Amino acid sequence: MDIKEKVRYWLNSAESDLDASQALFNNKNYLQMSFFCHLTIEKSLKAYHWLRVKCEPAYTHNLIKLTKDNGLFQLLSEEQKEFIASLIPLNIKGRYPDDQDTILTNLTPDDFKGILNKTR
Repeated sequence: MDIKEKVRYWLNSAESDLDASQALFNNKNYLQMSFFCHLTIEKSLKAYHWLRVKCEPAYTHNLIKLTKDNGLFQLLSEEQKEFIASLIPLNIKGRYPDDQDTILTNLTPDDFKGILNKTR
């Protein structure tokens, strides 16, 4: 695959995950929605990495690391940095029962709607 194809691959996959996020939100599957929002951002960052750096991005789910590796971090607003950082626990901790209960207790449906809207 050339660079354009790799960028297209990551963006198409991110778009598919964003569609899945909306469907999961509509069905009130908020933890899964959050996980797919994380994937959407992660894949978008990997597409950007290919576009800007022109090499394979790190094999990581850490969104902060990805933004630093591709030079985007310093271009983000504080609000965007905080949002990206807030998604990281939803990817990792959202997989474990105790953490799931904590997340669902601390976030309302409106909070999850905000996550989806910011991901867009």
